Amino acid sequence: MASHDDRYGSSSSEGDRFESKWETLIETSYKMLGATQCPSTGLVPNWAQVFEEGQRLRAQTGFSGSGTPGAEFGAEASRTIWRVVVDFLLYPSEAGPAAEFLHAVARHLEKKETAGRWASSLDVDRACLVETIHPGWQVNMFMAAPTFASLVCPSADLQGRRQQELLDSAGRLVARNRIRDYYSGSWVAISTMTLNGDLAQAAANAKIGQAARSRPSPVKLIS
Repeated sequence: MASHDDRYGSSSSEGDRFESKWETLIETSYKMLGATQCPSTGLVPNWAQVFEEGQRLRAQTGFSGSGTPGAEFGAEASRTIWRVVVDFLLYPSEAGPAAEFLHAVARHLEKKETAGRWASSLDVDRACLVETIHPGWQVNMFMAAPTFASLVCPSADLQGRRQQELLDSAGRLVARNRIRDYYSGSWVAISTMTLNGDLAQAAANAKIGQAARSRPSPVKLIS
């Protein structure tokens, strides 16, 4: 808005007036994600209510917005991961909260891959909001594809070689799936352009935010 308000805004200063409000929205959104994310697994529930209690946020489940279980790591929850990935790829120099969110997911995935094979279930920490995992997370592309996207964010918690193995393994699994239907098929396409670096390159080419990449990533994206 600040860059284009002189052309598209109601005034040339409209974007400048709203800039701080957008920054507050971004900061608050990550605080809400932090209130729902399980520290030990990195997972979030499909749905959660977040309440402000003094200087902290409290989250709870117990409802659904689309018929999916609120306390499940399922279709809605996995999409959350990809949306955070997009923030990281578009604004890597400003996306510290995004990277922290994704690191927790990557640590969990590292435990679930062995010699190119992915475990049939993810972990559930009973101290967190997520109580169940959608069945077949690793074979349903609407689950696996957005979850695997977390691996494009270089993690200080994983050795570069191990993260590369995970990324390659995820890429091979996605590549084995053809686009046969709308929902899972869409995620095959979206995940492919995320894992192979096309999305990051598009952001760099468009000079979105501070996305110019002057140094190579320690993680080599699949081609």
